[in-house]
Amino acid sequence: MLANEAMRSQMPSEMAMVGHESVGKTALFRNLTGDKTVRESNIKGSTINCITANVQGGKIELMDTPGIQAEGDSVAMGLALEQMDGLHTLILVVKSEHLVEELTFLNKHLKLKGKRVAVLATHEDKYSPTKSDKEQIRHLLQVPVVWLNARKLNAKKKDKIIEAMEAASSWGVSSSILQFLPTNRKEEKKSLKLFRIPVLGPIFAWFLILAMFGIPVLAAYLFSDWIQPISDTYLIGPITQLFTDYPGWLYSFIVGDYGVITLGWYSFVWAFPVVVMVGIASAVMEETGIQEHIMHTLDPSLRKIGLTGRDLSPVLTGFGCNVVAVLQSRSCSTCTRISCASMISIGSACSYQIGATLSIFGAAGHPFLFIPYIVLLFLVGAVHTRLWNKSNAGLLKRVSSLPYLQPLTWQGLWWRIKRVVMQFLTQAMPIFLIICVVATLLQLLHVLDVLAVLLAPLLYLLQLPAEAGTGILFSVIRKDGMLLFNQGNGSLLDQLQVFQVFILVYFASTFSSCMVTLYTMGREFGWGETRGLFLKQAFTSIVSTLMLALGLYAIL
Repeated sequence: MLANEAMRSQMPSEMAMVGHESVGKTALFRNLTGDKTVRESNIKGSTINCITANVQGGKIELMDTPGIQAEGDSVAMGLALEQMDGLHTLILVVKSEHLVEELTFLNKHLKLKGKRVAVLATHEDKYSPTKSDKEQIRHLLQVPVVWLNARKLNAKKKDKIIEAMEAASSWGVSSSILQFLPTNRKEEKKSLKLFRIPVLGPIFAWFLILAMFGIPVLAAYLFSDWIQPISDTYLIGPITQLFTDYPGWLYSFIVGDYGVITLGWYSFVWAFPVVVMVGIASAVMEETGIQEHIMHTLDPSLRKIGLTGRDLSPVLTGFGCNVVAVLQSRSCSTCTRISCASMISIGSACSYQIGATLSIFGAAGHPFLFIPYIVLLFLVGAVHTRLWNKSNAGLLKRVSSLPYLQPLTWQGLWWRIKRVVMQFLTQAMPIFLIICVVATLLQLLHVLDVLAVLLAPLLYLLQLPAEAGTGILFSVIRKDGMLLFNQGNGSLLDQLQVFQVFILVYFASTFSSCMVTLYTMGREFGWGETRGLFLKQAFTSIVSTLMLALGLYAIL
């Protein structure tokens, strides 16, 4: 027994950092632990990650939990709060200028009474209480409190923080006592002046965020378009030759049209650059704090379609990869998460979809069609989201403060990008490989050929050739499946007029999410909810395509 007690005394103390978003928690965790011993683990019963690492010195095992949103109740937030119930020592990270409000919120939601607590007040460089106010705060809280700048910690400050964490004391403060804490009398921060200009402010915010995401997606597309034929010649081609003598069914599963190696590599070549480039853009916006200012500016207009400003980030990420976007929607409120996923599914054109549509419009001799296509896609997605999903966005009130704008740090940028890349490799990429197997099985069983017959009546109404049905169904497996329209040296497209090509591409794009996205949504929301999302999207797609066709045929 004595040996066990001695062993336990040598083990690092387990502590968890908890706080609102944009308080500097990630930077603080990074500075206290370094970047070499990080371990990621899922919150029990979920795929939400918590990061754990030993504080330099090894006496404390520190867990960084998802940021808590003061304006909503996201999946990540709910699971993080649930995780806190099993921990006895919590490190509360709050903004120095909003110490009272944030401590009151955390005290209410974390049930702190009886837990060991230390408080770390960040943004000391922006606001620091007077010496007497600090003493009064410590006296009222009766727990260690340290003021700091999370981005710049010298050795002396780190030692002071670690001492405070080790000296964490039992929390016995009531919400009424918290109201006696000295408060910051400074005026509340507002969004950037440029964003506050009537009409022009939101327009500029839209332009900025679309540029921040559109340029990376375009750069990634150009890179993938360049590297794919090279990899086909020097990698996939030789590998395919190795399996030539294998049985037909095995050949199909490994290096066939939807093989684990062939389609798997193709998925990686087209998705990974987008994830990296969009990840860099997101990291820049988050590290500098400008993302919160943009979302705050666009929040009123997005609430009109049932979303909030926070939901915009996953929607834009969807223009790179829908799977990563659905996973990112965990940060959305539970009131709007389904609406956000619905918008991603129909209104966000992933990199595969963008590449395929550009190719088809180019082959048809009308590449300019991509511009009205992408605008129509987003507008129909907004209408679809508003009509099909109950709008609870109005119930969410923004009470969290806007962050300060800060200079970019390379350490912080690398930290965030690495996490996005690891999420793609460990969560999204395995799903791609599973879909490769499923798609090959459907191909071998000729399931898609049978289902294509069911689309024939609808295609007849749209005055489109019945052979286009296979390409539409292949686009359900993966969005670039519509490239089948280009087969036969464009013989199918040659039969169509320009507006018919537009109608066909629009319908193939919107009829359904790809199988990878559907599978991801099934895991995230449940298969019943996902089935409902699929049927609603299919209905919207059919109705909007018929309306589009009716209008175009009438005009042209």
